[in-house]
Amino acid sequence: MQNTFHCRACTNDTSKDIGTKGLYNFLQCDACDTVTVAPFPSLDELKRFYEAYAGTTDYTKKEKRKIQRSMRRIVRLQKFTQGRSFLDVGCNYGFSVVAAHALGLDAHGIDVDSTAIASNQQRYAGRGAFTYTPVEEYAATGKKADIIYTSEVIEHVPDTNSFVAALANILNPGGVAYITTPDAGHFRVPKDFTAWDAAIPPEHIVYFTRKGMKSLLERHGFKDVRFAFNLKPGLRVTATR
Repeated sequence: MQNTFHCRACTNDTSKDIGTKGLYNFLQCDACDTVTVAPFPSLDELKRFYEAYAGTTDYTKKEKRKIQRSMRRIVRLQKFTQGRSFLDVGCNYGFSVVAAHALGLDAHGIDVDSTAIASNQQRYAGRGAFTYTPVEEYAATGKKADIIYTSEVIEHVPDTNSFVAALANILNPGGVAYITTPDAGHFRVPKDFTAWDAAIPPEHIVYFTRKGMKSLLERHGFKDVRFAFNLKPGLRVTATR
């Protein structure tokens, strides 16, 4: 585990301690207010955690509603680009890929959950492509996309900079990225950060704010970073290349 604070959003190296839950402290960046857990879990520790984690199967509930929600989101994203290639990074059980395919897009989903990918390949055969791979390895193949969709993923990843750099490498010029993640700066987040229902380390290890997310995306070449209003404490971000 790493003990030295380093903001995963803006790279600042000073923070304040805003609480403790279990084995983890929550450190809030002095520059952008993004919150990072400490000690920061290693990749091996996260792998062990997710190997024992059974929560992802819950996402198969309310399948029809989730696909319809994804379709509404993707239709809005299509206004940003004329391109037809769609990539869901962290596709989980494939609902947005199925939605994109139904809208006539060349739809592909990737995930590091081999169980979910195997399920998608069987359940949604002919309704999109699914690959078991980290986004960094996918980017290294040179494959591109016009629409990148990554929902409730970035708060889990141990290296936000390599993750966003890979998104930037994949996205075609004139394309659009859509990111959702908990919003640590939202007015409905409790004053006691540890009481927030999204503060669940080591499942969530980085808690972004608008300022932090904008800094992270722009550092990797994204532009026109926009945040949709949300009554719930979640960021809905679009950014272009």
